[in-house]
Amino acid sequence: MKKISIIAFLLLLLSFGSYAQDTSLTVMSYNIRFNNPDDGINAWPLRQQKTIGLIAKQQAVVFGLQEALIGQIRDIQAAMPDYKWVGVGREDGKEEGEFSPVFYNSSRLKEIRSGTFWLSERPTVPGLKGWDAACTRVVTWAQFSDNRTGREFYYFNTHFDHMGAIARRNSSFLIMQAIDSIAGSMPVILSGDFNSAPSSMSVQILTQRSKPKLLLSDTRSLTPNRSGPLYTFTGFDSEAAPGEMIDFIFVKNINKAAWHKVIDEHEGRYYPSDHLPVVVNLSY
Repeated sequence: MKKISIIAFLLLLLSFGSYAQDTSLTVMSYNIRFNNPDDGINAWPLRQQKTIGLIAKQQAVVFGLQEALIGQIRDIQAAMPDYKWVGVGREDGKEEGEFSPVFYNSSRLKEIRSGTFWLSERPTVPGLKGWDAACTRVVTWAQFSDNRTGREFYYFNTHFDHMGAIARRNSSFLIMQAIDSIAGSMPVILSGDFNSAPSSMSVQILTQRSKPKLLLSDTRSLTPNRSGPLYTFTGFDSEAAPGEMIDFIFVKNINKAAWHKVIDEHEGRYYPSDHLPVVVNLSY
């Protein structure tokens, strides 16, 4: 083969590689536990680097966090400057209280619009508790355009109440109606800590017990390539009896997943948070 032919062949390979970019979406949901000084050895300043390191390692294109306070959000963004985020504090619609923020890789995704609503009888009013909830709860959402494909999708992220069974049930109905109203027939990703087991009524409403056009799919059901434990709540301690699977990534109008993982990583006895992150690779 002549020298010029070898060069041409290498250029062809490079050209093919540029067109063969990965267009899948790696998505993560992670309750990072709020910055609570009473957590002692598991307080945020002592686990901050481990938590952020675990987040960065997943290389998610977009991810939703739960329980994040504004200081924690700023810590994460400072360590991951390629990412931007949307969301508001649940108590005042600004910076007070926990957020359910959506982070996204700004070199891959462009934010088109975003917003927050409250899981209550008056979703547009900041700070209201809904039904029998113990805490104020929110949903943060964003519409994105994918720079690699030109396609658009919506991402919703939430944290259901840990005490109110009625609140969790009604939150499922409300969030599905909101998804239908905001996103219509577009691809949708919903992540969160739902404080509900797979067999619970609130999860069943999302996936089985509503009008067909509203139903979501648990991404774990979209692929046989699943790894990690069948629980996501740990209470920090890797040696204690685990809790249940209460963190999920659901989708609508997306039906392909290459893999689904519950990340079971820790250094020493304690996990970086009292929940495990859920990560899935989607095609849409």
